[in-house]
Amino acid sequence: MAVRHVITIQVASGQAARFADAFKALQAVVGQEEGCEQYELFQSLDDPDRLVILEQWASQELLEKHMEAERSGYSSLIDALVELWASGVLPTVERFDV
Repeated sequence: MAVRHVITIQVASGQAARFADAFKALQAVVGQEEGCEQYELFQSLDDPDRLVILEQWASQELLEKHMEAERSGYSSLIDALVELWASGVLPTVERFDV
């Protein structure tokens, strides 16, 4: 069963372009992971500081492997993104069966 994550992030005002640039570095690494079927960033047309990451993984097991890599191996890439989040607004993560 494939799994999709829809992650909505509110970045600090005017920081969407910086976030997109930092995301590209992470995307290049994650896109090579086993089971990664989609890992893309989209910008809202209604609120340019609201971004959505669409992830699709071949299985829950491979998604969990990816999440562990994010926690341990990609911390500097993740930190570069987190520092651009809007203060006090945590991302939302929605999970879907594909």
